[in-house]
Amino acid sequence: MGIDKKSLSTEANGAADELRRRAEERLNALVSPAGQPRTEDETQRLLHELQVHQIELEMQNAELRQARDELEKALEKYTDLYDFAPVGYFTIDRDGAILAVNLNGASLLDSERSRLLGRRFEQFVTAADRPVFTAFLQRVCGSQAKEACELALLKEGKGPLFVQIEAAAVASGQECRVAIIDISVRRQLEEELEILHTDLAARAAELEAANIELEAFNYSVSHDLRIPLTAIHGHCQVFQERCGNRLDEQCKGYIREMYEGTLRMNRLIDTLLDFSRVTRVEIRHEKVDLSKMAEEVAMGLKVAEPERRVTFRIAAGIAVDGDPDLLRVVLDNLIGNAWKHAGSREGAVIEFGVKEVDGKPVCFVRDNGPGFDMALADKLFLPFQRLAGTDVEGHGIGLATVERVVRRHGGRIWAESKPGEGASFFFTFD
Repeated sequence: MGIDKKSLSTEANGAADELRRRAEERLNALVSPAGQPRTEDETQRLLHELQVHQIELEMQNAELRQARDELEKALEKYTDLYDFAPVGYFTIDRDGAILAVNLNGASLLDSERSRLLGRRFEQFVTAADRPVFTAFLQRVCGSQAKEACELALLKEGKGPLFVQIEAAAVASGQECRVAIIDISVRRQLEEELEILHTDLAARAAELEAANIELEAFNYSVSHDLRIPLTAIHGHCQVFQERCGNRLDEQCKGYIREMYEGTLRMNRLIDTLLDFSRVTRVEIRHEKVDLSKMAEEVAMGLKVAEPERRVTFRIAAGIAVDGDPDLLRVVLDNLIGNAWKHAGSREGAVIEFGVKEVDGKPVCFVRDNGPGFDMALADKLFLPFQRLAGTDVEGHGIGLATVERVVRRHGGRIWAESKPGEGASFFFTFD
């Protein structure tokens, strides 16, 4: 696309010639029809009129030059916009011949612009997509509505170029304006996403198989593994009852260790089963009174160990939406941990309450026990991880179970502490 300055000059000269012709006709009309000389007044008036017409002509010529300059600037501006647009622009007739194309359009077709004019656009479409383009062009030329489609263009020495084409016919219906957008990157991302979806489906199938195996393992643990433990437990009781008087203290100690070991093993099995169920159980959503639940947990701890003197401070009216059984696991573990760590201290206090953090309610369980070093906080919620120096009974599963329950409710949990200043565990339910 370019500006024909010679044509503009010719048009301007033609306008000036027309004005001169009209001026001569008017001058001839002013001449006396008898051919008699005019008086001095008539001559002065005629001269004045000629001077006025001359000034008018000069003004009109100046306006024409200004209009021509403005037109040239406008054409230059829109030519630049047309040529350097990031989209390929084409003008195509109803037979598919290229009538005009911008620089980006020529680049998309890997050709010079001058070599594209007059060629059929479908020559640059892959064989598989040519019927698609033909049907698309017929729809465009048959209506005034904008149409769109996606197809692949041929690239010399390269793979196909995927593009999106949008087009609309001009009023005559004999040609259409076409915009072409390179969507190769989008297509590549879509293909990669499809591969990821396939991989995800395969992983899901593997996970389903793993869950089935886990169910089988849980069954084996909860039944087959308990059978020998029960046998050992029962034999220890028999030994103590029948042979206790004939055994020395060392043998009695061995039997007592075996007996207590079976109890610990049974508790560990129960803990592992609870941990595995957390991720598989279907969550029930209902209104749960956490304050009442915390009071029940506290009462159970007091009844189990009445010799401990622990003060509980439980805020009233704390309620959330969630699964009551899983939320009971959270409070059992958090309040139970506080009981184990702080309960043996004089003046032990365990709090359950709620505070606002970043405009949202956050529940917490706080104690005034020994606390821990925050440098070790990243190990708190990992399975089988116990903080160094901890001498209380446990398997390192409780907090990992709590973290899973909170995460399944869409929340998060974190801890804050200083050695000797107690510990606070905060958790949310979104």
